[in-house]
Amino acid sequence: MSHIKCSRKIMSEVIDDFKENKLKSRKEEIIKNRKQAIAIGLSRVENNCKYSKNEYKELEKKVLEFLTSKPNEKIPLSKVIETKQLIEHYYKEKNYKKCKKLEILLWHYIVSSVSINIKITTNIWSELKAIKKLDFKRF
Repeated sequence: MSHIKCSRKIMSEVIDDFKENKLKSRKEEIIKNRKQAIAIGLSRVENNCKYSKNEYKELEKKVLEFLTSKPNEKIPLSKVIETKQLIEHYYKEKNYKKCKKLEILLWHYIVSSVSINIKITTNIWSELKAIKKLDFKRF
């Protein structure tokens, strides 16, 4: 199954569970916040849906378009997650130059956003920390 179909299926299931008050946190509490439900869905998608080689090429175009655009209003968590997934893919392939390039572009986007008073959410900081933990070799 393609990443898009997989992610749509999982997000649909999560949102349906949320609407029916069946979506629960790890502490077994019912989720009542839609944003929290979406974050849970994104996490499940990240853990369960994998990209094909062609999808990685499409993802790279999409991520580069996002990272080279001007920030406006807010930073989408989904775009940061996609950037992290692409960096992790190149890291596994030992393409450290592309990893570093994407990381620099992402940080440039974040700094540009902060400079125009766009707030960075805790979830975005978590994704940035996960990227920072990867050890890019010197080249």
